[in-house]
Amino acid sequence: MKKIRFFLSVVMAVTVFVLSGCEEDEYVLYIEKGKFVVLEEPYQHPYASGITISSVILVEGDSVPEFPDRPIIAYYISGHTPAGYNAGDTVTVRAKIKEIYPKGITITVADNVNVYKLKDIERIK
Repeated sequence: MKKIRFFLSVVMAVTVFVLSGCEEDEYVLYIEKGKFVVLEEPYQHPYASGITISSVILVEGDSVPEFPDRPIIAYYISGHTPAGYNAGDTVTVRAKIKEIYPKGITITVADNVNVYKLKDIERIK
């Protein structure tokens, strides 16, 4: 009986460990090179109360033959601005961001924006 309990507890512990590891990396994006722009005035998200957008990371996308101009993708950032970055700064960075709103597949409204939280940021030249 003790062996069965021990075996079941080990299986449950491993399952919890595996599931928690999967959830941690969910909705995380790695940006190799982008422009980190700290907004002069943070603003409230139009649909998510309690979310204040304080900065934006702008990334140039890949161009396609039909559209030679490279599109710019904006990642809206909520939360505190890391030390060393001031309002109005525009800095080239490498970053790791996690989606906080909305999570997963959702029905989007035209003027709705996805919001991310900085997990890691590093200045690059």
